[in-house]
Amino acid sequence: MVRATVTAEADHLEVRTLVRRARLTFEAVRGIYHRGGRMRADMTALSTMLSQGLCLYRDVRIVGAIPGVFVGDVFSYRAELIVVGLHNQTQAGIGFIPANLVSEGHPVATSIVSSGGYLDDHDNGEVLIYTGSGGRPRHGVEHNTDQEFERGNLALAYSHKYGVEVRVIRCHDCDTSPSAKLYVYDGLYKVDSITYGPGKSGHEVCKFKLVRIPGQAPLGSKIWRSARDLTNMLDSNIRPRGYVTRDLSKGKELIRVPIFNNVDRDISPLGFEYISRPDFPVLPRPVRRFRCCQYATAACGGSSSSGSCACVRKNGGGGPAYNADGTLVRGRPVVYECGAQCGCPASCSNRVTQRGMQHRLEVFRSRQTDWGVRALDLIQPGAFVCEFSGDVVTVDDDGHHAGNAGGASTEWGGIVDPRKFPARWREWGDASAATLPDDAEEPPRFAHLAGPRPRYVLDVSRRRNFAPYISHSSAPNVFVQLVLRADDNESYPRLMLFAMDTIPPLRELSIDYGIGP
Repeated sequence: MVRATVTAEADHLEVRTLVRRARLTFEAVRGIYHRGGRMRADMTALSTMLSQGLCLYRDVRIVGAIPGVFVGDVFSYRAELIVVGLHNQTQAGIGFIPANLVSEGHPVATSIVSSGGYLDDHDNGEVLIYTGSGGRPRHGVEHNTDQEFERGNLALAYSHKYGVEVRVIRCHDCDTSPSAKLYVYDGLYKVDSITYGPGKSGHEVCKFKLVRIPGQAPLGSKIWRSARDLTNMLDSNIRPRGYVTRDLSKGKELIRVPIFNNVDRDISPLGFEYISRPDFPVLPRPVRRFRCCQYATAACGGSSSSGSCACVRKNGGGGPAYNADGTLVRGRPVVYECGAQCGCPASCSNRVTQRGMQHRLEVFRSRQTDWGVRALDLIQPGAFVCEFSGDVVTVDDDGHHAGNAGGASTEWGGIVDPRKFPARWREWGDASAATLPDDAEEPPRFAHLAGPRPRYVLDVSRRRNFAPYISHSSAPNVFVQLVLRADDNESYPRLMLFAMDTIPPLRELSIDYGIGP
């Protein structure tokens, strides 16, 4: 039983990367099992990772904060809590270290998952009245027998006695989560007091008063509720205090992109012309329409047409590039989507990025990163976020200016070079750390392949969308995926951004620009 302390900035980055890698492996393995039709693919993925030693901190029982897990981090599956070491029970709400592993000879609780499922629970964020486990039928609300001080209840009692802090994860219903649940890590609490007596159902219950330890980052659950209230206000045409505009794009995006600044009077994002997508050179259009699918009305990538879709086949085999929910199956050197001359409809499942933004984002003023971009709703890992936009400037193989394809300035200020983004796409959907059963269809591995070399840069000095405001990080939650459509010039692949993590509301987006820490 140990407490882990991380002080150096480089160590923070290392442990955060370790957690992210474990979550990426879990999501890749879960995705493979899910596409293969496995029931409870999340639990099957957890079983695979547990059996192969891929879950974190299983050999070290950590009390207190888990290195690399931040207050406010969110998880779509309870299994993920075990993968990163936040919780150690697949069903029970109280995670604990058994007595035989504690020098004092008593069990000690280290975490709880609170879902407010008991009649006697009460929660205002900073103080949580948590009803112990047991005494009610599964999926029931009312107790039908008395609770006892055993297992997790006993462990919480000893956490109170020894002053051991407890990690609190709150479970919320969430219709945008694939599991319909969202688990939010809300930080460390101390067990302040314990009572035992009749509950609202008439049976004896164990009640634990947990008080949040001060000095931590804001409650993730509180931020979740604040973001929901904020988006409701913005939707009702109310401009909350601090908002410069409710829509930077002026209607050019499907979803409004507000600007928030409560730091100073800077309104510089309004000084640029907003363009939602770059103006790339177009190839001469064929006289005959290119029918990429066997059936023009079928969605490419669907069971009826994936084998006959020329665009899907260009993606290198292994099925469609996108899952049924529009998330990216795995990163590739380039994703080939259907284009304007294809015979499939706009609803085609191989046209994900062409449907535009699906998530609410805002540009905000930050004391740490100048300007940044953050989510206003939940973004699932693998989801399309936005396109990187600016004026297209053609360059030669050495990067020298070779012409202007989009009316851009010839000055070299504010240049985004597609070739300098690290190949973070290799990390998304990569299940190579795990050994999977023979019947699990793993997507092809593309890490050894190189994609098309873009022959352009984006000049964002005069015209841009909001993407250039996304901050740099060496542990990013968004990555660049090159995308070509059937009628695109292969020298001009589009810069599409996809989520690498589960991104909660009001979490800043970050991308690796290849410029160091």
